[in-house]
Amino acid sequence: MAYEASEIMTAVALQYPSLTLKKIKTVPQLQSLIKAGIKKKTLVQFGNSKIEDGFKKLLDPNSSKMIEDMAVGVSAAIATRNYMNSSSGDITTYMTGNVWPKDVKDFQVSAYGFEDYNSSDIVTSKDKKTFYGISLKKKKTVKAADPTLINKAFSSAFEGKEFEPLKKKLIKTRIDYFADIVKEAVNKKIILKKDIKNFDRLSNKELFEARERNKEQFGNKAYIDTKGYATSDKGYLDENTKDSKSMRFFVNERLSEKKNNKLWKTFAKLIDEGSEKLADNLINIILKTNLNAEIQAKNLTGKNFSFALMTGIAEVKKDGTVNITTGKIYTLKTTLCGLKRIEAKNKSKPYEIVQNQQATLKSNAAKIFFILKKGNLDLMNLEVRYKGSFTPQPQFQGNMTESFKKEIEKECSG
Repeated sequence: MAYEASEIMTAVALQYPSLTLKKIKTVPQLQSLIKAGIKKKTLVQFGNSKIEDGFKKLLDPNSSKMIEDMAVGVSAAIATRNYMNSSSGDITTYMTGNVWPKDVKDFQVSAYGFEDYNSSDIVTSKDKKTFYGISLKKKKTVKAADPTLINKAFSSAFEGKEFEPLKKKLIKTRIDYFADIVKEAVNKKIILKKDIKNFDRLSNKELFEARERNKEQFGNKAYIDTKGYATSDKGYLDENTKDSKSMRFFVNERLSEKKNNKLWKTFAKLIDEGSEKLADNLINIILKTNLNAEIQAKNLTGKNFSFALMTGIAEVKKDGTVNITTGKIYTLKTTLCGLKRIEAKNKSKPYEIVQNQQATLKSNAAKIFFILKKGNLDLMNLEVRYKGSFTPQPQFQGNMTESFKKEIEKECSG
């Protein structure tokens, strides 16, 4: 599993009352918190010793990144204590991941094609009767763009047999599209023909996957993921992706072309044809609208669970200035209330996803933009994007629009 420093820093900060946390204003104070680490093992619990060791290795008071994450942890801890209505007193924090601690294992939910449908990064409790699941994100300032609430493979949002024909077409389109780019790169001598074994006899699939590539020349990357170029001093292993002669620069340039791009058109068609069901899927995946029902179905006696989306907000500037704002939290109860009110106002109108043509054409990045909406209200901004590699599926990313957040806060903040 990947270890996220802000999670263990939040657990460390939760060992202190809100009044103490609100006095944290300097880098030395943040370093002191990190050094103190886990004061009582009973207050921070792990699924196993390997996970515990992985998180504890992040408690480095000399790392500028860990200091920044400690600031985020303070922000999130203050908000969590507010959420739990517990400004002081002991709070037990359970670190989740692929193995959940035994006290909270019953709340682990795999559903809708996701092992981690309950996406709580930490779970907290003050009495081991009521538990609070926190899905933790972070940003530097209140006005900064919100972090994405979903970062999943594109096809993961398409649950159902009705999508299978389009998904198969998408796979073929991806292979053909990127194989054609490799062929074009060979014509332009970005990659030399002689460096691709049996180039003239390779199928598009073999050209895309590059299983028979010369690993001394291309390393662990497929041809489409090559960053360098033939005449570079470092060859295909050159990491300078800003070089206009590089393969990565060339591929990004092709993907930034949106108007007549058959790959993006196929993605857009798949989303358009499955608009209503996909919108329902994404509402559930991102906001966890069915999580309460999934947990209630387990018939857990004497245990209650409350889920929330949390954004820790903090910044440590280069001059040592520390700015910590109380984290922003949206409970599942609040978002369900907001959705219920929105549905009541738009009874005859389904959820749908439409392409944001203006944002798509304006962007030079390898991504296209969509809006999830109901009636005239935009609920979520969505992106389909490639990030780092072109051989895997692109990622679906998204977060709540400002109009949706205002609707929730106006209708359901009480």
